[in-house]
Amino acid sequence: MERTSIKYRIGGFDLTQFVPSWDGLEGCESFDIQSGVDFAYNFEQNVIKSILNVEFSHKEKTALRIQLCTFVAISEDTVTALEKDGKIVVPADFLAQCASFGHGALRGIMYLKTMNTPLEGIVLPPVVYGEMFKKPITFDKTAE
Repeated sequence: MERTSIKYRIGGFDLTQFVPSWDGLEGCESFDIQSGVDFAYNFEQNVIKSILNVEFSHKEKTALRIQLCTFVAISEDTVTALEKDGKIVVPADFLAQCASFGHGALRGIMYLKTMNTPLEGIVLPPVVYGEMFKKPITFDKTAE
C-alpha cells in the first residue's frame, strides 16, 4: 500500500468513564491491567474516534475503570486520498498514532484524578501501539 501523508489535528478528548473503587485496596501496590482500543469514523465531520478502555484490578476486584475517547480530525485532501468506493481505509501506523494520543493524555488524567486518593501512584504503563496495529481498518459509509 502506498504511504499517504495524513494531515490531521487533535479535535479533543472526552473522558466518558472514570470509576475508582479503592474499598479494600488501600496499600495495594500491584494491579492487573486489561486494556483495549476501538475505532469509529464520522463521515460527516471526517473524524476518527479512538476509544481507549482500561481496567485496573487486584485479585479480581476492580480498582479503576476508565474510558477515554480521542477525536482526530482529518483534512479534506487526506480524506480524498484515503477514500475508495465510499470507504475510508486508515493505515495501521496512523491508527497507532491516534491510540497513542489518548494513551498519553490518559496517563496525565490518571495522575491528576488519583492525586490524594488511595490510588495515588497508580501508573498506566507505556504501550508501543506501532507493534499492535498491523493492518489498516476500513470504515464503510454504507454501514453507518
